[in-house]
Amino acid sequence: MTISASHSLDFGGEAICFAIERTARRKTVAISVGHDGVRVLAPSDLDDDRVVAIVRRKGAWLLRKRAMYQELGGVVAAPEFVSGETFYYLGRPYRLKVVLDADAVLSRVTARGASFVAPVQPDATAEVRRAAVRGALRHWYRDHAKRHFPARASVMAELLAIVPPIVRVVDQSKRWGSCDARGCIRLNWRLIMAPMTLVDYVIAHEACHVLEHSHSRRFWRSLETIMPDYEARARQLDKLGHMFVW
Repeated sequence: MTISASHSLDFGGEAICFAIERTARRKTVAISVGHDGVRVLAPSDLDDDRVVAIVRRKGAWLLRKRAMYQELGGVVAAPEFVSGETFYYLGRPYRLKVVLDADAVLSRVTARGASFVAPVQPDATAEVRRAAVRGALRHWYRDHAKRHFPARASVMAELLAIVPPIVRVVDQSKRWGSCDARGCIRLNWRLIMAPMTLVDYVIAHEACHVLEHSHSRRFWRSLETIMPDYEARARQLDKLGHMFVW
């Protein structure tokens, strides 16, 4: 993956800023809008001017999507990993409870009822405590993602009548999921914070890419066949996704 210089378009008096990410695997241009701004993926052999022209044609849509995120207040405040904060697991809220424990070597989060309990050393500084809790939460989420994601991918594979794909849980801040040319699905561990309906949407989307790598008519027909309400789920993920990124 390579990234070109940044670009800026004026559309209706508003600036649309983006960088072009290039990959040899892509055959078409893909444009998305999320908590991190506008993302443009393009084939490695397509020149910048043609890509920019495609983005310009999507200008009205891009501004509507960006306005939606502005209405949501952009991104949520970065968590401080202290008692009282709320974190999500499969769409359900859990209240974080940081407890002092002289026997704690590395903070290990456990789910108890509607709480995440994280023990930390009493003599640790506030900065060290926050780092330990953050690391423990990430470990907990990744562990549970590894348990749930392959099982759900197998369900989608059965619906599509394909061999269950290899699923890898990865750390990527700009994408919920991807599928490579070999049919290996990579899923962002943060997705485990979302409701299962949205987890299933992302996995279904990537499973359809096992059949068709591009967003062709065949791809959308396959996705609609196994998930008729995929558009509503995609919109909901757009609205909620910023809550799950830290």
